[in-house]
Amino acid sequence: MIILHLTDFHFNQHWFDWLPDHAPAHDLLVMSGDMLNLAGATPHPKQIAWVADWIRDYPRPMCVCSGNHDLEWDAKAELWTPAYWLRRLASPNVWVDGQRVTLDGLSVLNISCTTRPKGREADIWVVHAPPAKTSVATRLSGRDAGDPDLVGPVRRYAPRVVLSGHVHDPVRWFEQKDATLYLNPGRRPDAPFPNHILLNTEDLSCQLITASRLEASTNPNAARTPVANNNACVATVAA
Repeated sequence: MIILHLTDFHFNQHWFDWLPDHAPAHDLLVMSGDMLNLAGATPHPKQIAWVADWIRDYPRPMCVCSGNHDLEWDAKAELWTPAYWLRRLASPNVWVDGQRVTLDGLSVLNISCTTRPKGREADIWVVHAPPAKTSVATRLSGRDAGDPDLVGPVRRYAPRVVLSGHVHDPVRWFEQKDATLYLNPGRRPDAPFPNHILLNTEDLSCQLITASRLEASTNPNAARTPVANNNACVATVAA
């Protein structure tokens, strides 16, 4: 199974429009949160309606979790609530916060950014913020922006892969630690298409594809090859 992993669109409609016609071939789309943009000019309810329609229309199976920008504001209670709008989109082809599905023999668990406690048994976790104390959670500035509430559960359940986002400029887009592979494609807001990772679940090999420059990998087995997209660059990690 080929997973296409993306994250942190922040209501960039051009990136959403790019996906159906230009994304690489894939069997499962994974969106690891922050589809909306709390700081955007478009009112939040209109963003929710637009993204919800896009998710319903997407032609391939999808696993999606909520990020901090995807929460809903309860004006009466004056507080942020979980992304109930996303949970209402669950369907035979769309799996959302709190759902676990088995595809091609692998279990995939979507973990909401508001879930407490986090995690349970599954081969692949889809989360917004990556676990703290990982390279994919560490910004280029050196600050750890990961989720400390995921550190213990990862040790306990040992998922094979954690697909994440939230940190737009991670020091590394992948890290293998113990039995778990951590992935975060990052985000470049001015790019013509979103950073994305292609993960082959058969051998856990993966590629990061970006529009701007070649990502360097320190994996001694890594190979770097050009891809078909104009001005796109790719880094690959061998299993």
